[in-house]
Amino acid sequence: MVGLFLIMPFTATAQQHIEKTFDALRQSKAQKEVWSEHTIEKDPETGKLEGLSDIYDFLITSPQKKELVTAIEQAFRLDENKAYSVRTANRGGEEHYTALAVGNGNRGGVAIGLMKGSKYIYALFLDPEDPARQHRYAYALEWVDDGGKIRGRIAKTYATTQEYRKSNRQSSTISINGNTFNIDHRFSSSESWLSEFNTFKNLFLKNPTGTAANYNVSHIYKLCKNAGSLDEAEKVMVIKELEKLKKEAKDDFLKQMFEMSSERLNK
Repeated sequence: MVGLFLIMPFTATAQQHIEKTFDALRQSKAQKEVWSEHTIEKDPETGKLEGLSDIYDFLITSPQKKELVTAIEQAFRLDENKAYSVRTANRGGEEHYTALAVGNGNRGGVAIGLMKGSKYIYALFLDPEDPARQHRYAYALEWVDDGGKIRGRIAKTYATTQEYRKSNRQSSTISINGNTFNIDHRFSSSESWLSEFNTFKNLFLKNPTGTAANYNVSHIYKLCKNAGSLDEAEKVMVIKELEKLKKEAKDDFLKQMFEMSSERLNK
């Protein structure tokens, strides 16, 4: 399947080097697609782009072909001066990963830096077609080089800027598939925590695949990272539920997220 990187025209000259090297990697026969996901969200009335997520996980088994990754690193450096935020890291793992928002941020984000021992880089560019400066494009590369092969991910997302989202957090509800849910971001009591967990558990069980599943599992993981209001008996109960959810997960990434959620509760 042809990805969005190839379907969509370059969004702006600011990140043209990154776009070109992303396309070059995806078209190269020296790498293999492991997993990919492509989503677009548009305003139904105006057709204006509101959210975009394009994720491509790859595997390079020939050490001589690592220039595909090197070229992307160089492209980030070439486009760096036009980005408003750039981050590089070399300690990937569950303690150091980040998530790049998609759309208005309510549907979760794309995980970058979750691979153990990985290096990653991402850059954020304002949308030149948004005069209000409320939307941005994000580009990311993550990879693990063990000498014999390279596992990696390239990703592109479109979302509102973090500053814009912070200024519009008065609402304490989110909408998923037309349903509105109250969210207690402070997790101030065990009752509210368990209620929120149960909401996202049921949403996942209704649809354990696709973008919605990724968001629901990411939110469950976020809850488990902030479970200070639960007592030991409640944590044991939640861990049992996580084991059930793990069995329903359709891919290894989601299974790993449930495992890490349990580990968080055990700390």
